[in-house]
Amino acid sequence: MLITPDSAARKGRLSLSINQDILDRLEPYKQQINLSAQAEQLFAKMLEGLENRSWADRNAEALAEHGRNIAATGLAGEEFDRI
Repeated sequence: MLITPDSAARKGRLSLSINQDILDRLEPYKQQINLSAQAEQLFAKMLEGLENRSWADRNAEALAEHGRNIAATGLAGEEFDRI
């Protein structure tokens, strides 16, 4: 589930080091982009991926067992071939 940052949430500060060439290229567009909002969206997307991977790692054995059960017994409702 994609995390939608709450724009009303309390904001924290973060110091970043960004490649100077990128900053120089962004300079003409600085009035058109909100770097904080863009970084927030990027961090939210990155966090979602990390949390999803963590969930999959924590549940790997249960997911594998579920797959083995399906392989052994089939999917529920397969007897109702509707295709």
